[in-house]
Amino acid sequence: MKKIFALALAAIMTASMATVAFAATFDKDPDGIQVGIQPDNTPGWTTADTTGTSLYKLDSSRAENVVDGKVTSGTKFEGGNRLAIPLIVWDDDTDGANVGEYGTGDKVQWYTKDVDYKKASFKVDWKVGDAEVDFELVKFAGNVLNGLSNDEYVYCAVITLPENNGNKAVDLAGTIQAGTSSTTAKKGNSMKVELSYMPNSDDSYTSTNFSGGTLDTNDGIVSFDKSAGEIDIDFDAAVGTVATFTVDVSSQGKLNMAFNTDFDKDFGAMYDYANLSFLEFEGEPSFNKNGTMYIYAEDKDTFVYEVTEDGAKAIDATWNEDYEAWEFKTRKLTKYVISDVELDEKTVTEDTSSSTTDGGKDNPDTGR
Repeated sequence: MKKIFALALAAIMTASMATVAFAATFDKDPDGIQVGIQPDNTPGWTTADTTGTSLYKLDSSRAENVVDGKVTSGTKFEGGNRLAIPLIVWDDDTDGANVGEYGTGDKVQWYTKDVDYKKASFKVDWKVGDAEVDFELVKFAGNVLNGLSNDEYVYCAVITLPENNGNKAVDLAGTIQAGTSSTTAKKGNSMKVELSYMPNSDDSYTSTNFSGGTLDTNDGIVSFDKSAGEIDIDFDAAVGTVATFTVDVSSQGKLNMAFNTDFDKDFGAMYDYANLSFLEFEGEPSFNKNGTMYIYAEDKDTFVYEVTEDGAKAIDATWNEDYEAWEFKTRKLTKYVISDVELDEKTVTEDTSSSTTDGGKDNPDTGR
């Protein structure tokens, strides 16, 4: 299959189009549901719709599903985006051989919340990648959808793009069909979906020729200056610099350095007796060479662990008085937690060849 996109720049929506007719009135119990088709906005016309429907990115800042505008050819997608495809409903007004099939002369309109029927089935066939598709109600601003001048709630097929913690675009390609049941969905209009999505759609997310310095929670993909040698990378969050990684980046390829300090509720529930601070590297970047990680803490009476699904895992770390940080050797940056008390370990410490700083105080039995 040909390469779809080099960057996440566009969503190409094409569909096998059917003839539609706009109806001023509509039965509230439809005969069918379709995706990839839009009603003509001129009452009384019977014409082939050649434009189909577009993909609309939901506004992630809103509490409800809201679309303020149409996706354009320059829109970039990122992992976690939710994309809506509006549905239509139709009534069968055709006699003869086409009874029960969507075709010329049938009444059609957007599947608004005024329609009594409140469900749809989808047949999804992804050829490249995978994504969840759900039936949801979406608020569209006026004039976004053809024929709707006011704000309107329309039922949609909503695609949720998977999280992309890698360092390059991920492709998604396939078809979506809709119907009132899984059987009718198989006979429905087949809408093609072809797009690519990056770890983050913000241009500032990518740093090029990075030769050391500060990264913050808005950064992500980093392309290193391969001639820089050993560099210091400071990780800055809202509270200040939370960690520093010293590593040789000679001939180092690009890595996803996205990180956050969000509280992990599931992990916190395991250790509700402790005050916890987290540092998570979302893409778990793995460097070519071992480096030295410094995670800053209030004092040496704290404890540092690696966070796993099972719980806390001890790290062979040493308190560095000069840095006022826990120091350890690693190539791969994962997820860590600082605790004010010792935690019950759920997994054993792995044997490593890590070394400690001369003069440091080692605490092998406390998970530090």
